[in-house]
Amino acid sequence: MTTLKRLIDIADRVDEPDYFDPTGRDEGMLRVGFERLSTQVFEWSPTLFPKTLRSAGYSRAIQESGLPNPDTTTRDLVPAEARVSSADESKPMYTFLLGEAATRPDACSPSVLYEQIEEVATVSKLLRISISVVPASFCPTGLVEPFTLYEDHLGAFAVAIPHHRGTAFLTNEASVKFYAKTAKWLRGGMAQDPWP
Repeated sequence: MTTLKRLIDIADRVDEPDYFDPTGRDEGMLRVGFERLSTQVFEWSPTLFPKTLRSAGYSRAIQESGLPNPDTTTRDLVPAEARVSSADESKPMYTFLLGEAATRPDACSPSVLYEQIEEVATVSKLLRISISVVPASFCPTGLVEPFTLYEDHLGAFAVAIPHHRGTAFLTNEASVKFYAKTAKWLRGGMAQDPWP
């Protein structure tokens, strides 16, 4: 009920070009609320594995990387909704699209990266999850920032963009259309060979 009230509050402010939660306090609640309204959740992660797919070792490697204020927060490894039968159309399909840079050992040691890829391979066998890679030759690092697109049977209705210490949730129609178009373009660049 709290999530529904929060989403109604956001809907009442639909004329605002975006919503930003600088504290991160409500980010999880908003994310879960948008996922529950979605039939498809698309996440683009150009340089690192998405939080939802990170192993403990990979998260530690990022934290120990020496980067200033690295984003080391994690979510449940596999969204609960993704564990349901593919026949249950009321639950969203999760599509994770990684930039090629995310699969390289720059972010961590080869052994940690191997463990991370094995973890993703296991997760990708679960129902309602799809994981693909976009080669750097199609989308070079830095060309498109990370984002999560929420879609229902009518199309995309919201997008979440990570910000330094929070997330911007955009519901403005023009912004959502832009990111939906970008997601379609990124899908067109997926590597032909299945991954992992």
